[in-house]
Amino acid sequence: MKIYTDKDSSLSILDKSRIVVMGYGNQGRPQALNLRDSGLDVTVSARKGRSGWKKAVADGFAPVGIEEGARLADILLFLLPDELQGKIYKEKVSENLRKGAAISFAHGFSVAFGEIESAAVDLILVAPKGQGERLRKAYLEGSGLACLIAVANDESGKAEKRALAIASGLGCLRVGGFPTTFREEAVSDIFGEQAVLCGGVTGLIKAAYDLLLRRGFSPEVAYFECFEELKIIVDLFQQRGFAGMRDVISGTAAYGGLKYGEKLISGEMIEGMEELFDRIDSGEFARDWLEKASESPEELESLRRQERELSIERAGKVVRGLYDKDGAPKTREGT
Repeated sequence: MKIYTDKDSSLSILDKSRIVVMGYGNQGRPQALNLRDSGLDVTVSARKGRSGWKKAVADGFAPVGIEEGARLADILLFLLPDELQGKIYKEKVSENLRKGAAISFAHGFSVAFGEIESAAVDLILVAPKGQGERLRKAYLEGSGLACLIAVANDESGKAEKRALAIASGLGCLRVGGFPTTFREEAVSDIFGEQAVLCGGVTGLIKAAYDLLLRRGFSPEVAYFECFEELKIIVDLFQQRGFAGMRDVISGTAAYGGLKYGEKLISGEMIEGMEELFDRIDSGEFARDWLEKASESPEELESLRRQERELSIERAGKVVRGLYDKDGAPKTREGT
């Protein structure tokens, strides 16, 4: 597979382009700051009076409204939440875009599932593989986050060059960019979130924690063993891979995990993952989420509220209180 680096890109293709970052949240703020620090002409577009607008002003930008942002943009980084993109694009953006402009996305959702379609502008994807705070931190440290890059429509004839230049300006090509498609990125990203990162792992942790409580263990001990130590192991995954992780943990842990622990992934669980994938791949999940976000937003808040009330969250609050906001241990009296 091709891996793009800064050698494959030139920021000069954006020299005379006004880049408008629409949305100033998790991805919008760090992307706007990184691109500005890379010497590009960046304007922030946000909803006036909202928190994003105020943060943009504090960061030295002179933000403009949504419609004006669309009119100004040569390159529009469309970084509003997935559930808002289709509606705002149809009502405020599509009719205001310049001929020959490009829309750059950080997630393929809206294009992959038909919320946004256009043959009149470039549709490109530059998806940093990490949260916005990490993207900004890595940039300031002289590094970056790897990213995925795709082109869905090349009206200008230079869509890929534009995408690579944006990726370079964000600092991503300091590490590497990988070619993909909007659909591949969207489906794999949502599947990974639900099956592993934000659903499968959290469900497994909660189930293991609850089992230890049922067997008489204290909440704090259960939290340490099923939750707190997870980061240690994940860091080893990232640094060494699975096999390398086994090399530096105890023989007891390595044997037990390989011999017995992985057998928890049963045939029934695999079937469930297949069903989950099919729901995403067919567009059923996207339709469900967009409908609920529009008509029943209280459902998500209800689910969040239920999670906040779990025993594991109460135990976690106690344990997290042992550390400061950066994760460093606090010194306690008597030590």
